[in-house]
Parts: sequence; C-alpha cells; structure tokens
Amino acid sequence: MTAFSAEYAWVDGAVARDVRLDMAGGRFTAVTAGAPADGATRLPGLVLPGLANAHSHAFHRALRGRTHAGRGSFWPWREQM
Repeated sequence: MTAFSAEYAWVDGAVARDVRLDMAGGRFTAVTAGAPADGATRLPGLVLPGLANAHSHAFHRALRGRTHAGRGSFWPWREQM
C-alpha cells in the first residue's frame, strides 16, 4: 500500500487540511481528512482530483478538404472554423 499526506486537498466540494490518501494496486482506497501523516509521502500545497480533458475536435470533420484551396494556410481554415 502507498500513502500520501496532502497539506490541503479538495474533498467533498471543499478544501480540507491534512488529508491522507491511501492507494493499493494503482487505485485510491481511502481519502481521510484531518488524518495524521504517519510516514506517508507529504504533498505540499493544494491537491485536486484529476480533471477530465473534455474538449473535442469533432468539428474538424466538417472542415476536412474545404480549407485547402489556394495555399491552404492556417488563416482560411481559422476563418471557416
């Protein structure tokens, strides 16, 4: 098991102090606010949960082949986008 102790962490919609993060098999098994470090690796500052990258390039499909007339520079593509 691996353990981390965050000085501050975002837990249940608020910032909590002295948060212990226990891991086993590459997964978090426990998140405990107000817990002693007890030999855990200290993480200074604020720890946030992983944020999903939810942006998309799906609109590029509609532009495919439409911006290559002439020199096909970036700006005609950007204007049509």
